[in-house]
Amino acid sequence: MQVILGGDPFCDVFRGTYDLHKYWDLTNPDYCVSVMRGAYDGGCRSYELSFGPVQEMFLRLEAAVGEELTGYANPTYLQGVHLDGTPLQFCRSRVLKTFAERPGYLPESFVPRLKKELRENTCMLFGYDLDAQPLSDKEISAIALDEDAYLRRLHELGAASRVLVGGTDADWLFTLGREDIIVRMCEIVRALGKRPYLLCHYTSTVLPKADALALPVDGYFAAINKSWAFLEHGPAAAAVKAAKKPVTAFMAFACGGLAGGMREAAAYLAQECGVSGIMYGTTKRANAFSTARMLAEIN
Repeated sequence: MQVILGGDPFCDVFRGTYDLHKYWDLTNPDYCVSVMRGAYDGGCRSYELSFGPVQEMFLRLEAAVGEELTGYANPTYLQGVHLDGTPLQFCRSRVLKTFAERPGYLPESFVPRLKKELRENTCMLFGYDLDAQPLSDKEISAIALDEDAYLRRLHELGAASRVLVGGTDADWLFTLGREDIIVRMCEIVRALGKRPYLLCHYTSTVLPKADALALPVDGYFAAINKSWAFLEHGPAAAAVKAAKKPVTAFMAFACGGLAGGMREAAAYLAQECGVSGIMYGTTKRANAFSTARMLAEIN
């Protein structure tokens, strides 16, 4: 079981989505490095890096322990996927309104959940403005990758030997039928001598499409845990188990009910879904240590 410490709690963009009681501590790079060190002391040797300052923390840790560590660059926020010059991620409401109102993009059984329950209660992934206009076929065809912008994000995280490709953009582009952009991103990563890995949240639909496409990646990072996955848990678990490439689970403990049963949650992912690794996030050194040590014991 590969153990990877996620970097989102240590960056300005996503810090606020974690433990607000530790928000100000997480603005201190020394504190963040101490959390990373806790994971290292528990057996973790791989780290996700989403922005330059997080990479600097990673390099500080690497120098302190005197050992080469594995970095997974995650450039997926504002990485150069645009619609008419506007980052696609700024078009969130229009993309999700497309899925909600135009048939054929998402499973019919999922759409009512998107329109009500998920839009209101899982707004970080599925929230959208009800007044937004769906994308037209012409606009979907016009979505493009600014390769210079993508390269800038990749160079910002140049210390990492592995790169997570896609993220939210992968969810949307695969669903819109524009996976050609993800293929191109993988080609760019390979040309830099780095190893690409697909990152997605829509596990049940994206993984089978990536497999059918023979997407040129070394593996998949997919959102799934014992309690839930998107778009539906059963199909997502089946997609992970059937995947033709190794799958690393993230959001593995992202449910309040899992906090007291993390070993069982990890065992489910390893034994029932067949994941080869788990990426986890935490804001405390003690938790970083204990979770890494526990995951290293899971077979």
